[in-house]
Amino acid sequence: MIRDEELDALLRTAPWMSEDGRKADRYARVDHAGLGSAALLLVVAAVGGPASGRRFFVPVDLRGGRGAPGEAHAIDAFHTAAVLRTLAGGTLRTARGGAVEFRGAGGGGGGAPEVRRLPFERGWSSNALSLMEIGGVPHIHKTYRRLDDGVREPDLLRLMNGTGRTPQWAGDYAYVDPAAGTRHPLGVVYRYAPGEGIDVPLRQNLRSLWPALSRLLKDGSPQSVARRHLRPLEGRLREAGRFLRGFHADLADRLGDGTPQPAYPAAEQLAQAEHRLAALHDRTTADPALPARSVRRAFHAMEAEVTSLRAELERPDALWTGGPCHGDLHLSHLLWQPPALIDLSTPSTAPNAPGWAAQSPLEDVVALQRGLEYFAADEAAFETAGRLAVDSLETMLGSLDGAPHLPAAQQRELRQVFAVADHWRERVRELLLGPASAGPLRRLLYLRRLLHELAYNHAHTRPYHAAIDLRHALRLGEGGSGSHREPEDVRP
Repeated sequence: MIRDEELDALLRTAPWMSEDGRKADRYARVDHAGLGSAALLLVVAAVGGPASGRRFFVPVDLRGGRGAPGEAHAIDAFHTAAVLRTLAGGTLRTARGGAVEFRGAGGGGGGAPEVRRLPFERGWSSNALSLMEIGGVPHIHKTYRRLDDGVREPDLLRLMNGTGRTPQWAGDYAYVDPAAGTRHPLGVVYRYAPGEGIDVPLRQNLRSLWPALSRLLKDGSPQSVARRHLRPLEGRLREAGRFLRGFHADLADRLGDGTPQPAYPAAEQLAQAEHRLAALHDRTTADPALPARSVRRAFHAMEAEVTSLRAELERPDALWTGGPCHGDLHLSHLLWQPPALIDLSTPSTAPNAPGWAAQSPLEDVVALQRGLEYFAADEAAFETAGRLAVDSLETMLGSLDGAPHLPAAQQRELRQVFAVADHWRERVRELLLGPASAGPLRRLLYLRRLLHELAYNHAHTRPYHAAIDLRHALRLGEGGSGSHREPEDVRP
């Protein structure tokens, strides 16, 4: 068994641990089970500090040797044992009377398959991912660090099996709390989905535009230049949009019970947005890193949007309905050729589960729209920073207030690059998600996400990203970035 001081050192230095988790007074061992000789499956709770009571899943390598025990994610034996146990199914009793329940897709026959770990550059993730070969087929073994996060991905992958929209589920395992009887996902095994996120070809396309920009603008407007440059991607962007709509239809079918979707709680969601807007106002308008006049105008635009949405709610025929969605869709989560969706975070998984009414496929539309806004603005700021030999924070803030301190020629160059990037982004959105519309539910969801991201960027002192939020807040109600279609081919 790992000693208290060893556990403390392991968790405080773990790169995945959140800052509030590091500030715990100490860490208490809640429960554990041995996964053969491969690892100790340890459930730990933070005691004291801002994260007090939060629980973590920590597989520990106890094979001995020099040095303190480390996380078992670094050793092949843990992943092999966990995957084989998952595929076989069954229950592992824990020391405190709980259980680790394994469930596999089954149907393999012929005994246990050959399992081995493969090299994998997974990038950064707060969870742990490894690439495993199972019977010659690559799979992902993903473990979740935090027990109490409401992880639903394993269930969603299992329920979506056979649709071709998500990776094929092979099995998962979860901790059953002996006191409450609640089930907390620890890990999942699913077939590796090849391909890159849709952000990759978009980045390649936009960056290939910049070297020829001055020449192209001599023969066309920023809008026509952007549209022509995107023509090679038009068909695949439309195909990705159809795939997303099919995903929403399949998700509603797999999770629903045939009854109509209840009314979306729009009044409650709008009230929350209004409260957050008021809470942000004084702090953001007083931020010396942001241009004060632009910030005030952005808040006036958001306040006007709240007023307009409240009027929509008061209409006698106001009835907004939603449906299940991905839940946390980023450009990198929509894979490209072949299309697939990864990292599902659907807020509610059944009509009788909490939060079922308060979700909508338009959340995914808004998420991609906001992702495109960040993406295009970031690329434009980086490009203009190189052209003007200044920092990209200066060009991003300049896109917000016009950069009055720069010479007229540099202001013109900044405007041109951002104008092309904005038209390029709008064309991508149109191809992927459809023409613009001012549907009230989409506008409400857009405002809520905008405020959520602005609050995060302000709290973490990120004026560069806050400037992106504010430049799009300024366009609310103009039919620009705050508009999007809410038609039949977005909803399931």
